[in-house]
Amino acid sequence: MSELGLSWVDSSQTSLGHLNRLDLCPTDEPCISVKLAFPHAHSLIQRGADVLLVPAVISLSETSYVCPKLMGLPSMLRAGLRLEPDRILSPIIDMKDDPKGWQETWVRAGASLGVKDRGKALSALERGIAAWRRTQEHAWSKTTPAKWDTGVMGHAYVLNDLLGLKVLDAAKTYGSLVTPDMVPLPDACNALRSIPDSEKMWTVEGQILGATLHLIRTGKVNRMIFVSTFSCGPASIVENFVAEEASRYGMPLLSLTVDEHTGDAGLVTRVEAFLDSVQRTGTKKKARERSSSVASPSGRSANGRGSPDPLGLVDMGNLGIPIASLLQGVDVEIALPPALSDEVVDLGKQIAPEFICYPMVTLLGQIRVMAEKGIRRILMVQGKGRCRLGWYAQAMESILQRNGYDIRIVAFDSPFPWKEKGKEFMERGRELGGRYGPGSLLKAAGLALTKLAAIDRAADILREMRAREMRRGESEILHDRFLKEIELASSVSSCVRALKRFTKDLKDIPLVEVAPLRVALVGEIYVLNEPFVNKSVEKLLGSLEHRVRVYRSLDVTGWVTSHLIKTPGGARVYRTVTEAASRYLGVNVGGHGQESVGEVVLARRRSFDGAIHLFPFTCMPEIIAQSILMRVSSDLDFPVMSLMISEQTARAGFITRLEAFCDLLAGRRQARS
Repeated sequence: MSELGLSWVDSSQTSLGHLNRLDLCPTDEPCISVKLAFPHAHSLIQRGADVLLVPAVISLSETSYVCPKLMGLPSMLRAGLRLEPDRILSPIIDMKDDPKGWQETWVRAGASLGVKDRGKALSALERGIAAWRRTQEHAWSKTTPAKWDTGVMGHAYVLNDLLGLKVLDAAKTYGSLVTPDMVPLPDACNALRSIPDSEKMWTVEGQILGATLHLIRTGKVNRMIFVSTFSCGPASIVENFVAEEASRYGMPLLSLTVDEHTGDAGLVTRVEAFLDSVQRTGTKKKARERSSSVASPSGRSANGRGSPDPLGLVDMGNLGIPIASLLQGVDVEIALPPALSDEVVDLGKQIAPEFICYPMVTLLGQIRVMAEKGIRRILMVQGKGRCRLGWYAQAMESILQRNGYDIRIVAFDSPFPWKEKGKEFMERGRELGGRYGPGSLLKAAGLALTKLAAIDRAADILREMRAREMRRGESEILHDRFLKEIELASSVSSCVRALKRFTKDLKDIPLVEVAPLRVALVGEIYVLNEPFVNKSVEKLLGSLEHRVRVYRSLDVTGWVTSHLIKTPGGARVYRTVTEAASRYLGVNVGGHGQESVGEVVLARRRSFDGAIHLFPFTCMPEIIAQSILMRVSSDLDFPVMSLMISEQTARAGFITRLEAFCDLLAGRRQARS
């Protein structure tokens, strides 16, 4: 700002006054660091700031993103504080996906502040980046001791704020300490390279993890404290790698989670108790060897047999039907996962990281059941990007192996663009075994895609029938029969016949003359598509006294065409949704957060009665969407109910909320008419 000749003021250090104004954040789910941004921004406005400069930070390197909440923070502040668009300047920093274009957003930001000289704006930006890098290097230059007593790891914006400073002050009384910014970046990067795909780790969290691994492996600290905030998504992944390494090297580790309810006295007491205990017991210096029972990288059985072990699948709704068909079509021996149940979820919960989202809990439970039956390889579809889903395979494999399971998780990403990803995709395919001639592969893929499309089409027909059938449940019986036929179908034509038979049989079901409530279902893909997890929400809505027609565009077919294969039609649909969201959330924050906002806006344009937003506990993209949807609902006079789902969600309370929401929608419709 000084380079541009503009007067500016920054926010003061966090105080108790800021903690007392966390109600400015419209929802409870964000981490405390995001919540604190609201009172800080509000205080700047109260001090007379005309414009808030809050960049949308997408990526700080050419290979990785940052936490989604940093991407969505400007939009969250704009929505939560009800600011006009011109009150927040949010130029973009995106060194990964838009390395040549993101600087222009800063030029436009400068122009809006009266700086018309493009060269001057770019020069100021370059100086700012240089100052940021010098700050990092200055921290390294202060690193003089050969060894420290305590390593305190965590985000700089946590360690150097109100609660983190309490931890640092307490640790200092027990000797010297080191924080991540004091570890030279080359050392952190070298240590991080031992993690597969480490270059794709979130940039800031990757540096924290790399610094932690470096300190543990080199023995430069005697003990480690890892500080994170409640519901921090990246930390739930990073902590797993930290705990594994600390265990290998016998490094005493204390994991601390802080939020607005953390008391100073209790926090300091925990730190002191840990450090007192470590001083009494000492530390182990030698690294423990990794278990020799871990499956070999090839995915082949470690018992020396030549043929691969059976391949276990993890499921989502009815996705297992087309996936099983694809693999069987290329002669891969498969094992289907157990149906989800409370018992399966409990198995996952026992070993899952504390703040990981619900989908990982259920997947861990299913894999444990399969592992007990002798399955040692698991297939999973994923892609590393903004959302932590991309790290599920590695994290779960590590967790399961530490708990005594000889498991190898084979993760598949999209093969497109083929020139960049095709080779890796085919290598993973060969790891599964089977035969992959062009003919057999195309035939199997065609049948699988046909089954997938038929399943999703039948599901939408079922939503229509639930809202109109005279005797509730009749169409459900026919749908169950259809799924069994599709599962056994051995050709594209038999799939087509099964769908035609299903639609024909539905015509015999008597209907009622009714104008059902029209409700859009939006949110995170796994929760939307897994009935056990969402408490069979579509079936529940279809059985209420109020007739409800559910609309859901985020099915697996839509995901495949928009994100995996990226067909022209799929790309067009995705573009329509993101353009609808752009007024409220103009950047992709990972997962389906931006799509959730766009789908709600489109539902209002299509004269729906309301929308229900479903997402798992601690889901980063959907927490952003939830915060923004409150503003969308208010602006558009459109009811939106956000429901966070976890293993603790009670069915009775869930049903009550659905009933109350539909009562509200029916009352609004009656008032309008």
